[in-house]
Amino acid sequence: MRPELIADQTALDRCLDVVWEAPTAALDTEFVRVSTFYPKPGLLQLAVGPQIWLIDPISGLDWTRLSQWLSAQSQCIFHAAAEDYEVLYRLTGALPGRVFDTQIAAALLTPTPSLSLQALVEQQLGITLEKGETRSDWTQRPLSASQLHYAAEDVRVLEPLADRLKAQLDRLDRLAWMSEEMEGVLLRVKAHIEGGDIETQVARFGNAWRLSERSMARLYALVGWREDAARRHDRPRKQVLSDQSLFHLTTLKGPTRHHQLVSEAGLSERQADRYGRELQALLAESDEAPPRPSPPPPLSKRQKSQLDTLQQAISKIATAHAIAPEVLAKKRDLIAVLDGRGWQPTGWRKELIGEVIDAFN
Repeated sequence: MRPELIADQTALDRCLDVVWEAPTAALDTEFVRVSTFYPKPGLLQLAVGPQIWLIDPISGLDWTRLSQWLSAQSQCIFHAAAEDYEVLYRLTGALPGRVFDTQIAAALLTPTPSLSLQALVEQQLGITLEKGETRSDWTQRPLSASQLHYAAEDVRVLEPLADRLKAQLDRLDRLAWMSEEMEGVLLRVKAHIEGGDIETQVARFGNAWRLSERSMARLYALVGWREDAARRHDRPRKQVLSDQSLFHLTTLKGPTRHHQLVSEAGLSERQADRYGRELQALLAESDEAPPRPSPPPPLSKRQKSQLDTLQQAISKIATAHAIAPEVLAKKRDLIAVLDGRGWQPTGWRKELIGEVIDAFN
């Protein structure tokens, strides 16, 4: 069945009449995200069985019914949906209620944790997808025939792919694993979209252990400020303020002057002019906030040896279940087991590696 290009409300309503009645629909999005904080939607693809709709998000459509459908209990099929969630939330203000992500399903079945859609479709369905339009400008109009074909094929394969993966998960008694994974992903996505997940951003500063508790309070305040500024100005976080400049700001002494922002923290003159007063007020305010504990220092030589032993034990369990070790536990989680933060697996991971982790906590 030939895909239908939708650029008016009547056609979208007809599409949604069909989608509302279907228990499952496949979704994909195309977007551009080069110099903005928010993704710029270029195309929304929907498929129910053989029917495919290519929906133009630049044509002034009303997304109310799509928002209601996303929030309902019909299952949506995606592949590697993290950025698709952001695009859909930007368009509709809603996130899908039930999702089956084929990339996550594959990670619970194979030793390769992040297969591309092209690789997974070839492995599971024996179909070769074209890659030529991956980096297209999806906000240009009109879209080319090649772009429309690429977009349709990406969503066309999702339902048969999901069916195949579900059957494999069922045979291995891992459908409960999949449900647990998708619930966890949705919680993380909500935290990221709604507030930027400041804890996760702060944790990426590997040298934060060098900071005092007072400077850690500054770090949290600065990361939160940058998140808010990036959203307000629709600019990538690191164009608002680089990680390096942000970290330098945590250690500035005394009242912060314009020249310090440039010479000591590495801001450009333009950044200092634009954000200087905000940053000066923020730093003064954060110095009155309660101190925050610094993260533990890097592992000692003895702890690194323990990490090797722990990784070997996790790898052995992962091999027995034909999945990647990092799907069971990421390296940062294992480090947290050994440095005093006491990471603990939950759910199906606890059943598989709980005893091993307990032996090191």
